[in-house]
Order: sequence, then C-alpha cells, then structure tokens
Amino acid sequence: MTFDFMTFSNLPQSILRPLNIDEIAAIVEGDRKVVLQMIKEGGLPKSVLSRSKKGVIGSQQLLKPIACPIVHFQITTAHLLSPQPRRRLVREIGDVARGSSNQGVFEEGPLRVDLTGSVTKTVSKMASLASAEAAVRFHPEIRGGMPVMRGTRIGVYELADLCTFETAHYILEKYSGKFSKPDRRTPRTGKSL
Repeated sequence: MTFDFMTFSNLPQSILRPLNIDEIAAIVEGDRKVVLQMIKEGGLPKSVLSRSKKGVIGSQQLLKPIACPIVHFQITTAHLLSPQPRRRLVREIGDVARGSSNQGVFEEGPLRVDLTGSVTKTVSKMASLASAEAAVRFHPEIRGGMPVMRGTRIGVYELADLCTFETAHYILEKYSGKFSKPDRRTPRTGKSL
C-alpha cells in the first residue's frame, strides 16, 4: 500500500487488535527492551494498554494499535520536549492516526514535528505486518500445525532461515512455482477449507 498520507482507516481489520511487545518493536524498528521500559516507567499513556481479557499473554502486556505511532514518537522525538508539550503531542498523534485531525505539523518553539510523515511511516509498517500475517497459515494437519506460507507446505521459519543465507532473487526463483497455485484442501482428508 502506498498513500500520500495513511491513517488507521487504511489498515485491514486484522491488524487493529491488541499487539504484543515484539510486534510493536518490529513496527517501530525499535528494541523490545525500550518498549518494555516505556511501559514500566509510565512513558506511554495508560489508555494505550489493552484492557480486554486478552490484554495479557502469559506475563506480556498487550497494547492497542494506537501505541505504535506513540512509541515511535517516544523513541525518536520525546526526549526533546518537556512533559507538558510531550503530552499534547501524544494526544495529537492519536488524533492524526485516527484521521480525526487535519493538523499535520506540531510546533513547539524551535521544534517542528511532521506528524503526518511519522504516522504514515508507522501505519505503513503496520500494513506490512498485516500483509505478512495474511500470507501465513496454521492448520493442525499441515506439517503438524507449524506456520507455513499460505497455499504451500513451506515452513515460515525455514524460509526465514533461508533468507539469512540467500538473496531474495534466489529464493523467489527457486520457489516461484510453489506460490502460484494454493492448495485449498486439507491433507489426508481432501476436504476444502
């Protein structure tokens, strides 16, 4: 997806769910330890913490999708602002991401923050994660429930390992026929899914 300006309305519903720390860190291209520290020290508004019953997996807190642009801001720019303008900017980021604000720039003294660019970059990364998730399938009768590329029996982890040693061109050339015709039947039963 490429847009001049992206908001949450441009995202598929599959990604508008509580996200775990690793997903947030991958989206903002940050370290999970930094995200954990933000939560621990109260660097994120309490409103971004998921309050649903599914809000915690094991001992890991889940965050609402709006946390992504806010974490990105906290990592890249927040240290330049005092607490009061920081809180105003966090509110404005939420409004811009939801599409309820047309103000694309936040200015505080000599600091000028391009909110639309920052939000668009983060939302674009969220769209990429949703696209990657859509390409993966879990089914107990396909390789014992191991995640595979949809329409194939190629394991996601095997493909990821291969990516560390081979070029994308080589992988696409080697597996191009495997991705063209998805098998819509379950193994052993032959029934359509």
